[in-house]
Amino acid sequence: MAIQKAHKVEDIYNAVLDEALTIDEIANFYRETDAARGDGSARFNLKRLIKQNSKSKRDAHILFVGYRGCGKSTELNHLQRDLEDDYAILNYSVMKELDPQSMNYIELFIVTMERLIDYVSEKELIIDPAFLERIKKWTQTKEIEEIKEKHFSAEVNAGINAKFGIPYLKEFFLSLKGSAKASKSFKETLKQTLEPRLADLVQHCNDLISEVSVKLSAQGVKDLVIFIEDVDKIPLERAKDVFYNYANQLTSLRATVIYTFPISLYYNSAFGLIKSYFESVELPMVKIANKDGSDYSEGINVLKEIVYARVDKQLFVTENILLQMIKKTGGVIRDLFAIINDASQMAEYQGKAAIDEVCFTTAYNTLKKEYDITIADHSENGTLKFTAKQQYEAMAAVVKDEKKKPENSDIMMLLRQNLCVLSYNGEGWCDIHPAVKDILINRGYLEPA
Repeated sequence: MAIQKAHKVEDIYNAVLDEALTIDEIANFYRETDAARGDGSARFNLKRLIKQNSKSKRDAHILFVGYRGCGKSTELNHLQRDLEDDYAILNYSVMKELDPQSMNYIELFIVTMERLIDYVSEKELIIDPAFLERIKKWTQTKEIEEIKEKHFSAEVNAGINAKFGIPYLKEFFLSLKGSAKASKSFKETLKQTLEPRLADLVQHCNDLISEVSVKLSAQGVKDLVIFIEDVDKIPLERAKDVFYNYANQLTSLRATVIYTFPISLYYNSAFGLIKSYFESVELPMVKIANKDGSDYSEGINVLKEIVYARVDKQLFVTENILLQMIKKTGGVIRDLFAIINDASQMAEYQGKAAIDEVCFTTAYNTLKKEYDITIADHSENGTLKFTAKQQYEAMAAVVKDEKKKPENSDIMMLLRQNLCVLSYNGEGWCDIHPAVKDILINRGYLEPA
């Protein structure tokens, strides 16, 4: 459902859903946040890398870094809008295409291949028969035949064993993707069967990219660019495994590829190796306060603009209520929308025409409860790594540190992943999410301000 500006309390829900703006919605609802984020424009930097690498015929593998809920997907949709006249954009989300809890790197090649074939079919591109013959032989190898026999249904096998061509390949890779998403045992099969012959799959993927690029070039399209979104939302250990252990494999794709990337891994010692394979662009948080705690009006005002583009001003009893919401969510746009939505639900339930102080307080308490739940004993591989008490103490130390530049330790990586610790622009300093700061005060780790 397309976004429409809310003029009644009951309309707020659809106006502030936690979803990226689509390309069509950007004109009406997008507001520039560069000045409030600092460090230049992330979208401009991405665009510059794409154009420069395309011009020099270089492959580019780019990590688009940022906190969950800070607007990366909307920026990528805006980037696609900026580039769509000159570039072909292939965009997919691992959250929608795969099982994010157990995703492995091989599946990224499978989905990329499936989406490329889908693109060829959609655009009715004529593919070189020599390529089709090479990949046909690959799908008929002993290893692949065993996969089809064990994991594909008889109906699917009947379909993909029909006349070979793009429809066959589309069904084949769609079935591979579906099996990987649905079955953990199939993931083990992939590791055992496809990993030893991964070079073959990558080569076929690169050959198809080359085929598509040639056809697009003849139509005046400069290049093919692939966006792989929501990789930053998979479990942290999964992301670390994918990017740290298989960086060489990921960067073997001969195309410009942008991956969304978790901020917590960006501020970790493991990134030292990762960055040698990738270029990176960070989308900082919207800053709503200075390091000394004073208001940062530039950030506060741009968040007001974002909200008022979607929600009529009269749906807040006073502007101060929205101001409190902005200050209590620390520049996390996702949290700001969530607290507005919860407050509007309370207003609607109580028959109120606008969000008042009581509705705000109720919604804020819900947000605090959600963050309180995330701060718990943390185990990895069955071994306790950090107690909740250690996390509280680490966060209290950040608040008390005038420099607000904590070490990039494993505990900080976890706290960034949970959005408990937020990084801001300029000097790159950190602070605790305002809701978490109130939790620390309630638990006695900090004195009230």
